[in-house]
Amino acid sequence: MATESWRRHLPVWVRERIEVNTFLMNRLLAETARQLPASTRVLDAGAGEGRFSALFSHTQYVGVDLAVGDSTWNYSGLDAINTLDHLCFADNTFDVAVFTQVMEHLPEPSAVLAELQRVLRPGGLLILVAPQSWHAHQIPHDFYRYTAYGIRYLLEKNGLIPEKIQPLGGYFWYLSFQLQLLPYWTFSRNGAAKHLPGPLRLALKTAAVAIFELCLPLLLFYLDPIDQVQEATLGHFCLARKPDDAGAASR
Repeated sequence: MATESWRRHLPVWVRERIEVNTFLMNRLLAETARQLPASTRVLDAGAGEGRFSALFSHTQYVGVDLAVGDSTWNYSGLDAINTLDHLCFADNTFDVAVFTQVMEHLPEPSAVLAELQRVLRPGGLLILVAPQSWHAHQIPHDFYRYTAYGIRYLLEKNGLIPEKIQPLGGYFWYLSFQLQLLPYWTFSRNGAAKHLPGPLRLALKTAAVAIFELCLPLLLFYLDPIDQVQEATLGHFCLARKPDDAGAASR
């Protein structure tokens, strides 16, 4: 997704709706975070720069990352630098584990889910977001994409009970995301338009940005409810629980 400075000058409601890769995820995360009491112990596994830390600032928040995903990021706000498949916490430490847009970067995701299950208390909640349709990013630390069925399999394999697996939009949001990349791939340093004269290239890029990064995405945002199946989705927002003692005994 392009992150041109011009977006900062748009009204918030417009900017949110063209950034379909984060729109619903941010809303669902915020809604879930608001329901957590102040005593909640929250682990943000793969926190990166801590972009979700403000949502959980009213809780006992701990951000953990290996700090290798993006060399330009500032990891100084982390509470611990730690590999996620061998966390430095005792069993049953946390009430909630946040695991957002991390699983695609792990060569052994099942091992990390098992570790998150270990550090969650019985009845604890896992909040997971994983992509289904995305270009390669944070190269070379990019390994997998996940359907809802793959996510459910991995959760259940590692002793977690899926409660909610929700698509992050349907085909029209997926199409919006792909179209917004068109100006970048066309007009970047090595893009298809690199040999055009400067003034013509600038004019075409300006028109492409207006059409493919603003006008069409706004239209496609509001067309998305047409897709009732939502199999062509950008990713999934998931809630899963570690069984409590009674639940574990009954399963």
